[in-house]
Formats: sequence, C-alpha cells, structure tokens
Amino acid sequence: MQIKLVLLVMLVSFFTKSYAEDIEIPEEELAKESVLPKFETKDVVKNRIIKTQERFEVTPHIGWNITEPIHNQSKVGINIGYHLSETGALVLNFAQFSKGLNSQYADGLASNVNASDPNLDFNRAPHPKQSIYLHYEWKQFYGKISFTKQGVAHLSWYPIFGVGTTTYDNKAYFGVDGGIGQKIYFSKNFGLRADIKLQYAGQPSPYLTGKIKATDPIPELSEFKDEYAFHTILDFGFLIMF
Repeated sequence: MQIKLVLLVMLVSFFTKSYAEDIEIPEEELAKESVLPKFETKDVVKNRIIKTQERFEVTPHIGWNITEPIHNQSKVGINIGYHLSETGALVLNFAQFSKGLNSQYADGLASNVNASDPNLDFNRAPHPKQSIYLHYEWKQFYGKISFTKQGVAHLSWYPIFGVGTTTYDNKAYFGVDGGIGQKIYFSKNFGLRADIKLQYAGQPSPYLTGKIKATDPIPELSEFKDEYAFHTILDFGFLIMF
C-alpha cells in the first residue's frame, strides 16, 4: 500500500507544472543612484602607540648634497619641529656646510690637460656656509614592524615641502624643496629619521671666465654670476620627542 502511495505522489509531481508569476515594480520606485555607506567613526589608526600631536621634536643630523660637484658635499645640522596634529608638522631645518672642495669631482675639473695651461682654482668661488629651511611634513602613513619577536618598531612616512635660504660667502639665496621622509620610532620619545629632498635654489656660478685660473687676477665675490640649480639633499638623524 505504501509503495503504491509513493508511486502516486511521484506521478503527480512529474505531471504537475508550476508557473512563476511575473512581478512588475513601478519605475519610479527603482533606485536611480548609489551612495556610499556612512560610518560613525573616522579613526584611521586603532591603538596608535606613538602619539605626536602637540609635541616637539629635535633631531641632530648629518647630511650630504649628493649632486654638488665643486664644494664639499657633507653638512651637519639640526631639525626643530612641532607636530600640529597626527597628520601634519612644521619643522625648521638648519645645516652648516663643511669647508673645502669635493675632491672626487673638483680635482678632476681643476687638473689641466695641457702643461702650459694653469689649473682651475675653485677656492676662489664663493662657498656655501649654512642653510635654513622651513618644512611642512604631511604624515600620510603610520604602521608597525617587528625586527625581533620581542620588539616592535613604529613607522611614519611623510612627504616634505619647504622654502628657505642658503647662505654663501657673498650672499643668501632663496630656494624651495620637496621630498619624502621616513621615521622609525623605537619608543615614545626616541627614534631615527631619514629624509631625501630635491631642492631648487639659487647659487653663485663657480665658473668665472678670466678669473678662475690660478694665474688670473683674484676676483671679487660680487663678480660671480647668480644661477639656479637643482640639488639632491640626503639627511640622517636621531630624533628626540618632548
């Protein structure tokens, strides 16, 4: 009896057709634009350990003008900054340039190829003495990295924009620069920073026709012509937060 009942149900199911009913929705009720979801919180970073807002930063540093062909490329200086927020800071960059010439390039430019032609004497040209620039650091990235299983370092990456002056023996020259920087914090108060900037600034041209050779009359500093040039500045420093 049960077998007959099962066969009957299967036959009915096989020959029974189901029809889907078409549903029509008025066009005015259909969505015509998309919107982004809104979130109650706008926190970009959770559990930020290194907080910089309204804190001062002091960074003694060493650096190089790595594209300077004539004068000594090295310098020493200090950064003094104030963090306006977790995304922006103002930093005053002061640097003192080392004396002397760039032996890697200047010696080759000064050496003559004709024994009867005197060497070029670039010590006659005005030398860079110091620079001071005001930078804005736009802090775009904060993260963490672990070098060991026991310790975690905190990273901060930022573009840099600035204006300032570089003082030579004869006068000061205006310039602008921009670049990127990276900080590695080992604690809330100490860390390392490295910056590289492309600088466009005025300078005295070291080439003065008729006055740059060793046998030429010694020129006045005011005789060297002004020009604008690009420089690449690289700085490394140890930062202290207050």
